[in-house]
Amino acid sequence: MGQLMAAVLGDLAARDGVPVFATVPDVGEWHRHGQESFVAIRRDVWQRPARVTDYRFLDTFAEMAAVRAVVAADEVQRSRVDCLVGVEFALTLRQLGPTLVKHVLEPMVAAARGYRFDQDAFDAAYSRLEDGLPATRARLVEVVPLTAFTPTAGIEAVTLPDGLVLQAMSDRQVSAAIGYLAVPIAFAGGPNSVTVSRFHQWALTRCTSYPVCSNMDVPAQPTTPEAGALVEPASRLVAALRLVSGGSVTATRAIRCPPDDDFPQGTGPTASLSALPAFDEDRPTILGREQVEAMREVYDLLAHPAVREDRGLQTALRRLVLAGADRVPTDRLIDLIVCAEVLFIKLPGLPADRWKQDKIVDGATALLADDPVLQAPPERLDALLRLGYRLRNDEMHGDDPGRQELHTLTGQPTDRLSAVVDDIERVLRRALVRLLSRAVEQ
Repeated sequence: MGQLMAAVLGDLAARDGVPVFATVPDVGEWHRHGQESFVAIRRDVWQRPARVTDYRFLDTFAEMAAVRAVVAADEVQRSRVDCLVGVEFALTLRQLGPTLVKHVLEPMVAAARGYRFDQDAFDAAYSRLEDGLPATRARLVEVVPLTAFTPTAGIEAVTLPDGLVLQAMSDRQVSAAIGYLAVPIAFAGGPNSVTVSRFHQWALTRCTSYPVCSNMDVPAQPTTPEAGALVEPASRLVAALRLVSGGSVTATRAIRCPPDDDFPQGTGPTASLSALPAFDEDRPTILGREQVEAMREVYDLLAHPAVREDRGLQTALRRLVLAGADRVPTDRLIDLIVCAEVLFIKLPGLPADRWKQDKIVDGATALLADDPVLQAPPERLDALLRLGYRLRNDEMHGDDPGRQELHTLTGQPTDRLSAVVDDIERVLRRALVRLLSRAVEQ
């Protein structure tokens, strides 16, 4: 291989002089150009002379015959080039000549900035090729991007059961998410430049490996990975994040793509084009370091059979999640009060003849009067929930909620309905967390 590359570089130097590098459009990938900026162009790309682009280019050199002889003599190598290669459910054509140009010659030219043989550059490129061509397994990362979410500084990743990891997406994962419209984008300065907010660059991920094969040894009945395997864990993660940190985080479309640095095994990004949920960009979910363990605990509680089988808890959770994603405060309020009614109207120990409003207030104050997170006295909980109930009724009956005097959980007057709704959501989030634990203990 070294002799082949030396001959090719000598020919290029004699006939073309020096390499030309340029910025070119890239229709297949978005490249990071800053924290939130991505462009569909590649910079500093070697402009291959016309003859190099021919797939038979390397076969014009005598040294290529020796390379082909070595490949043909190797039982594994000969089944990995000049045929369809990949995992059994995704095979693509891999030709030896273009593969060597892309993965050996091009990196050498880029590293040397000229048509000369550099031993270190050759060793690096050849080592990657030698490891990648005969690889017996290919890794694929399942990615479910999150919108309206980011952790605070210092959180690199959050591990969850079953090999799941909550982490920032790699550049190629963000690129795939842009391509499949799995993250919100804004065009910036033309169709080749977009911005992706830092609140849309994290995802739930899981890495799985699959056997590499070719059309020569593909199984008679190829199998495919389970579709939508991360849909349920992603939905549960969204609920856990909402309960612990609030905000409007949502999970979008499931994507599957190879890791950025792996040698390509014929697999590119694919996605399930599911419907996209709503979120409120003005209320992102921000996970603090002190909340990570609580989020993990709630994530586990949500999977417990006692919680899954409790219809009341499931209804309340669904209403809370719906409320968190809505941009309209009165619509959020309606869902939140429905959530409160589900949680407290039938709560054991409350008199059956009480008004619904009283049952909600009594149930919440009994459950949360000593809550260390809210730290709100019973009279403040009472006043906030009664206000919320009246405001909900006004909206439902066509009256103007603005005629009420508004105040927050602390008792401070406010003219913002959203501030009242935010505090009611905080109360119900804490109530649900405690009721989840109670359901599991029972």
